[in-house]
Amino acid sequence: MLTLTREVGQKILIGDDIVLTVVAVSSNGRVKLGIEAPKQVRIDREEVLDRIRRENVDSASAAPDVTIDATAWATYGARRANARSKP
Repeated sequence: MLTLTREVGQKILIGDDIVLTVVAVSSNGRVKLGIEAPKQVRIDREEVLDRIRRENVDSASAAPDVTIDATAWATYGARRANARSKP
């Protein structure tokens, strides 16, 4: 890990297109950063991304709470087939 010391207003460049700017440092030590990056670069706070990943795992492993009525599903399939066969 690279550790850098910066003051308010100073910048850190990552590659050619990402700029981190130290916007503020509060008395309790919290640092406010400004991030300039292309739109295609995903930027997440670690704790938010961890929560999203946990929720995705939980929802993927949860039993579905919806039962599918076989007759309704067959009717739906027949309607879709009819819709595709019409010019």
